[in-house]
Amino acid sequence: MRTNRCRSIGSSLAGPVLAVALLSPGSGLGAETAEAAAPAPADPVAAHLQRGQAYLDKGEYAKAVLEFEQVLRFDNLPPDLRQQAEIYAQAAQRYARGERLSGFGYAETGGGYYRENETRSSRAVGETARDWFWKARVGGGLSYIAGDDLTLDGTLDYRYRYYDDTDRRDDSDLRWRGTLTQSLDAGSQSIGVRGRASYRGDPGYRQDYGLFVNRAFQLDADNRITIEGEIRRRDYPGELSERSRDTGEVWLGWTRSLMDGRAAFTLTANAGREWATEDRPDGDADIYGVTADLGIDVNQNLSLFFFGMWEHNGYHDEHLSVNDDLIPVGSYTRSDDLYELEAGLTWTFAPGWSLRPSVLWVRDESNTLWGNYSSTEFLVTVRRSF
Repeated sequence: MRTNRCRSIGSSLAGPVLAVALLSPGSGLGAETAEAAAPAPADPVAAHLQRGQAYLDKGEYAKAVLEFEQVLRFDNLPPDLRQQAEIYAQAAQRYARGERLSGFGYAETGGGYYRENETRSSRAVGETARDWFWKARVGGGLSYIAGDDLTLDGTLDYRYRYYDDTDRRDDSDLRWRGTLTQSLDAGSQSIGVRGRASYRGDPGYRQDYGLFVNRAFQLDADNRITIEGEIRRRDYPGELSERSRDTGEVWLGWTRSLMDGRAAFTLTANAGREWATEDRPDGDADIYGVTADLGIDVNQNLSLFFFGMWEHNGYHDEHLSVNDDLIPVGSYTRSDDLYELEAGLTWTFAPGWSLRPSVLWVRDESNTLWGNYSSTEFLVTVRRSF
């Protein structure tokens, strides 16, 4: 789970924000930002939704998403900006008709090829895995604009993967999230809960659950700064229980709209601390890293997406290794560096239908023998949105 302390959501708010002018009726967009002396809008929710719809109508999808997400934010959207903006626009259009409840859904299926790359760990085992797989995904979200600038939204996302190798564990993963958001004149703040249940084979399901807060500052039509903090717990089942831990983590992110609103770039730094709860051999750990996302809408039917991540895990407890053919004698503390790179495209070939090929490369580097891992996946999925 990736994902400052903020003031109480229920309190009266007047944070350090920029005043933003309402769109005049019947106009295109008007000024993107108001003069400093302009009065704050009476209804920030309506103002953000109107501006988001106006940006969408002009094909400036990244700007539309930035506006809509000052009212509500789903975490299981497709990577292409146009589809994101259109999902949010459904809530905007319903709100304009006096309807407060809105939702969306999707179903995906497809397949691919998994290839484990050679590492110190795979050489010690003497083999690397190669396997075809089939996957399915289904989920959606609901939002309710409750009034007093507050919005409730929730999402469910279920993912399943079946491997052709019968000796390999299939994957099953359910993710959930619920959030209360307050819209501000130029930004938002929210508090919520989220978690996931992940199948780990014979021991059962690993459970994650946490509480998070988020504060977003909309600097102008093209730029947003986000600060988020979370406290979460991870419980492993059965003989894997020693991996269980509590985590406190913060994120600082910057999102920039590019190419006249047809592209968006997000850069996020994270830092945190893990507290081992079941005498994990490596002890507690400090974590920090950075992620980068880039989405580009080439035209009405084609978009590209790119993702990169690096994270360092520095553990605290010292080990004394014994002499064998694989690990030299000496004391050490475990240190891991995790990398991910992903690229793909989305082709919308019919209303509500899209095809998405992608490639994912993963690399875990560790000074321990069994902490090393690398894989490459090639995947093609078909998505139906409704």
